[in-house]
Amino acid sequence: MEPVTIAIIAFLGGALTTGGAMWGISQANKEKQNVEKIINALETKFEKAQASALVNLTETDLLKIPCSMDYIREHSDLLCREMFCRMNRQGGGQNSGGGAGAQATECSAISSVAINALKLQTCMPYWDEGAGQDQNSKYSRCISVFQSQP
Repeated sequence: MEPVTIAIIAFLGGALTTGGAMWGISQANKEKQNVEKIINALETKFEKAQASALVNLTETDLLKIPCSMDYIREHSDLLCREMFCRMNRQGGGQNSGGGAGAQATECSAISSVAINALKLQTCMPYWDEGAGQDQNSKYSRCISVFQSQP
């Protein structure tokens, strides 16, 4: 064989090998890009659903009734305060960008005030002189109902 023929065969063999390798790599990259597109689409859907849930938990429309003047006049403002506190525990509020919200202890303290107010409102009609010392008084029995855990 002549050197020119050997050079042409070597050139064609190298070109085919290089072209095949390049084609194989591009096909592998296409699959990888398709997988990345699918993952990005799923992440985007998940992020949208998560953001929607956060907005629903911090929707200020939920406060319209318990924070209305009519409701507060009739029932007090404790429900409004507690709902507002718990709403701000969910990432710090709708427009805060997920900043620090209220602490659990703050919301629990508001809830405790509401429960204590209910105790007093319910049990005080049974109060009479010495009722707190007598375990069998209606007042003491009323308070014991509130102290027992359901």
